[in-house]
Amino acid sequence: MMTVSGLTLVSRVLGFLRDILIARFVGTGPVADAFVAAFRFPNMFRRIFGEGAYNAAFVPLFGRKREEDGKEAAVGFARNTYSALVWAVGILTLIAIPCMHWLMMVVVPGFLPKFEKNLGEIGAGQAFHELKVNTGGVQELYFQVAGESKTAGGHWAARIRMEDMRFVDADGKAFPLLVKLDQEESHMTLGEDRVMSSSGFIQTRLALEGDIHSGVGREVDPRERFFLSKGEKIVAVVHGLEPGGSARIVLPEDHRLESFQVRVAIESASGTTDVPQATLRLYRNHPDNFGLTVALSRIMFCYLFFMALVAHLSGVLNTLKRFAIPAAAPILLNIVLVGALGLIWMMRWEGDLQIGKTLAWGVALAGLLQFAALWVACSRAGAVMVARKPVWNPELRKLLLLMGPGVIAAGIQQVNLLVGGIIASFQQGAISTLYYADRVNQLPLGMIGIALGVVLLPEVTRRLRSGRESEAADSILRGMELAMLLTLPAAVAMIAIHEPLIGGLFGGEKFDAEDVSKTGWALAGFALGLPGYVLIKVLQPAYFARENTKGPMIMAGVAVAVNIVCSLILFNLLRPSGYGHVGIAIATAISAWVNVVLLWRGMDGFVQIPVDEWKRLIRMFLASVLMGGVAWLAALALGPWLSGTQWQKIVALILIVGTGMTVYGILALAMRVTSLAALKASFGGARSSSK
Repeated sequence: MMTVSGLTLVSRVLGFLRDILIARFVGTGPVADAFVAAFRFPNMFRRIFGEGAYNAAFVPLFGRKREEDGKEAAVGFARNTYSALVWAVGILTLIAIPCMHWLMMVVVPGFLPKFEKNLGEIGAGQAFHELKVNTGGVQELYFQVAGESKTAGGHWAARIRMEDMRFVDADGKAFPLLVKLDQEESHMTLGEDRVMSSSGFIQTRLALEGDIHSGVGREVDPRERFFLSKGEKIVAVVHGLEPGGSARIVLPEDHRLESFQVRVAIESASGTTDVPQATLRLYRNHPDNFGLTVALSRIMFCYLFFMALVAHLSGVLNTLKRFAIPAAAPILLNIVLVGALGLIWMMRWEGDLQIGKTLAWGVALAGLLQFAALWVACSRAGAVMVARKPVWNPELRKLLLLMGPGVIAAGIQQVNLLVGGIIASFQQGAISTLYYADRVNQLPLGMIGIALGVVLLPEVTRRLRSGRESEAADSILRGMELAMLLTLPAAVAMIAIHEPLIGGLFGGEKFDAEDVSKTGWALAGFALGLPGYVLIKVLQPAYFARENTKGPMIMAGVAVAVNIVCSLILFNLLRPSGYGHVGIAIATAISAWVNVVLLWRGMDGFVQIPVDEWKRLIRMFLASVLMGGVAWLAALALGPWLSGTQWQKIVALILIVGTGMTVYGILALAMRVTSLAALKASFGGARSSSK
């Protein structure tokens, strides 16, 4: 477990470095959006498929085969499964890559245009369209004329007029887009006085309120010279598109605008001999995002192919008690991506497609390297995997039947995060705050929860198959004890010093005090469920080892339903305060504990917790709470450093975390939560059993 968690820590730290460098070199433009969207798809597949779901089905079958029929028969079963996997995932890859355009329409529908009109279909006269676009969570709006040639944009831009452009807030108040005239230039304004950033628009007609003398309003063409009379002001404006056929409106960062409304008038091109074909589109993000995402996803889909094979090879090695190489494999991904970013910096490459493709090829290369490393490790362990024509036998059918429910059961957290992301999209900035909070929450979860799940599954399977049920139950109990010993203080610390943690890691010019506060409270909400998610990883092997994946799947489904209901209730309760996303984090924690209760009840007394263990758990909780208080006082004392330079923040965090760990260690020993002899015996036993 220490081997897996230690290597997972290295991987997660390098992952932080990777994200920081991507933010530094790529920023938040179209290439960043496209890469994150394209990478999220294979990365989620890796987390669900690679971090336990495939092992939940394969390891028990492979372990039973090894115990009952010997290593040679078990390796034969593994090779047949490997061959089936190569064929199935290979065919899926060959189909998916050319169909990626349609696949991404489902995965990232937000990148698609919200309005699309084929301009060549307009008949005589004019066409009018009343558009209304939801602007919750939106930072930019784009109009684009996309044509078959460069002349199409200029041809149709001259025939498009946008009348009565306005934003509407949650109270139904409308803010028209007007213009503010200066001596040398004009600015688009939200209402009468709030200047907005925009580009690509021209004013074709202004409606003026009457002057103080006549009181009579008038209309003027701003492209011709005119003067405002005393008392006149602009009350309405008709916008056109510049010849390039592309325009952008940047919304204020702190806006609470719910929708954008406009009346688009398009003049007919009848009477011309050659009408260029073009399409008018309205986007809620950069127009290049979808095309970039498709291009990058086609490259990175190879990563999914290799991750499926890596999951299989990891299951073989874990069952053979070779834990280091499978745990170290994800490190290669972060090393390759950091190297790709270094290459971009050295070559001074610019351009969205070039930078995006460099990162995407880095992901594909990392998948190949991970596969190669594990394939060599399997070969050295006497279990070389060679793809042949698979034999469709009862064992292979059983694996498929077990794997489907296992994917759902083992991937519950990813499902909950996906649900939370969908609901969070209705609050400005909520998705990013949940993302940053989850990145911190994933550190102890990956180190402890995933490591325990990976190690326990083959161990419990081996003991159950050899008739040692009491020893298998004891393994689960020891796993629960170790999980609580490590995750209770981690959870309490993330609750007690949630803002110092987030501020020290992410705080800066682009991540202000309000961002720190919102993300910190989201981290505290996630932390309430941290011990629960780790316990899920500990309890599920008791089911998977008996080849029962359907039970955990049903329980996971109940937990997801609870998460959806609680998220909707808590999000709407807290949304007026701007902290609706915290309700989503708390709902995720509630869902985790519901899943723990269901898993515990479903074991029907397989694992019994003695009275002494309950007393020890209470002492763990008290030691964690006392440690949390000390960490909070340390953060209070180091407040000036936490508000200082980046190096001061890092030193302050190291001091706070170091103080907390030291205090908890002393309290754990003083309150007899554990002992040095017990820890030494545990790790000594782990070393001897792995020989």
